Amino acid sequence: MRFVALLTLSFLPISSLPATAAESDAQERASKVIEAAGGESQLLDLFRFRERVLITDTPAPPVVKDEKENRTSVVRVGGDWWVGSDKRDKDKVRVLCWAWSLRILRDSKSILQTIPDIKVADQPAFGLRVTGSVKDPIDLYFDHETKRLAAIDYDDTRHIFSDWKKSEDGRHYPSHVAGFRFENRAAGTLKSRQWYQTDILELTLLKELPSELKR
Repeated sequence: MRFVALLTLSFLPISSLPATAAESDAQERASKVIEAAGGESQLLDLFRFRERVLITDTPAPPVVKDEKENRTSVVRVGGDWWVGSDKRDKDKVRVLCWAWSLRILRDSKSILQTIPDIKVADQPAFGLRVTGSVKDPIDLYFDHETKRLAAIDYDDTRHIFSDWKKSEDGRHYPSHVAGFRFENRAAGTLKSRQWYQTDILELTLLKELPSELKR
């Protein structure tokens, strides 16, 4: 009887088998992250943002009231990014924004697994690795206490998020991002100086794509 049961089990499709403990843990963590963000309906999807983006290894002073942007973008999560009216065609940028929105965690093709904790800005953070829906693995780290996104490791860079704010309709987003190249990706060591930073001055949700970008 045991042999028959094992033989039957071996012919079941993988999707019908129970999730492993590790997979269940990763899914549970993802659910808590999205819950902390206000639920899936509160995740960013289509939006415009004004920002001060700088390629500099020296952190710039905090933004001041009424500071002017040097870039305005429109993003359709998981698909497109326009800077002004020019569409960016770099897949890396698209994936980063998809991860930043957290919607990547709910894509049907995404495979999630837990990865070892790290510290981001001296605060403990737990990690989730996403594969399946992306060409190269992408690692997302979340603050242990708030469950907010703390960092993303992708390719040769760690993007560190901070200074959380709310859009007019109540969506939470990190208004400051600093990118650090890896000294050694496998060891998780970073170069001592950042290579870019961006400060979001304003973020606005859009109900539809602006007409000038529909082409």
